[in-house]
Amino acid sequence: MKDLQDSKQVLENEKAELSKEKEILTKEKIELTEKNKALTTEKTELNNKIIGLDTEKERLERENKNLTTDKENLTTALSTAKSQAEQTSQKLNELERRHAPYQKLEKLYEVFLEVKDRLNFNFVATTHSAMDLIASVLSDSKYYLESLYNKASQELSDKRSDKGEKLAELFDLLFEYIKDNKFERLKEPSAYDHSCKTLYPEQNSSQKMQRVVLKGYTYDKKIACYTVVDMGG
Repeated sequence: MKDLQDSKQVLENEKAELSKEKEILTKEKIELTEKNKALTTEKTELNNKIIGLDTEKERLERENKNLTTDKENLTTALSTAKSQAEQTSQKLNELERRHAPYQKLEKLYEVFLEVKDRLNFNFVATTHSAMDLIASVLSDSKYYLESLYNKASQELSDKRSDKGEKLAELFDLLFEYIKDNKFERLKEPSAYDHSCKTLYPEQNSSQKMQRVVLKGYTYDKKIACYTVVDMGG
């Protein structure tokens, strides 16, 4: 009977130990399950991050490609605009070059209108354009140019007159078209016109300079004439 009781006690002890081990194993299983769940969650998060990084990389690559395309388009547009600007500038320069002679003619006629009341030439009343004026003066350039010089000198020496400079300007503009072979433009005026009382700054000892020589001419190597400007001294 005692042996039976001892055997029963041994079995109960073993059962208790097994139960205890079972509890420990169950607890370890639960812990492992939780760890596995955490690892699975972490793995999922990492996978999501990887997917997100791949997506971000693709987005950045796409944006970079778009920016490169935009840069190429802007470079092309800039080159086209620059080319168009150069062509426009060339056309403008060409138009200005073509129009320059007309501008000179317009200026010639404009100055003529300002001083026509001081000219005693027969053609004045019938002159309605710069070409009319040039044609008339060409009919006897020696007479008309000398007369214009004399008139300009007279007006310049008269302090009451305000047309001297304009008369001198009219001659200067006409000179470009008439070019009488006896008239010669001086490269550098070397003297001052006594009749007009024009002085270079360094010749003006009185500090009351009124007019300064701008351009000089000779006629037949003898007559010196000058285009002058009022300095308002």
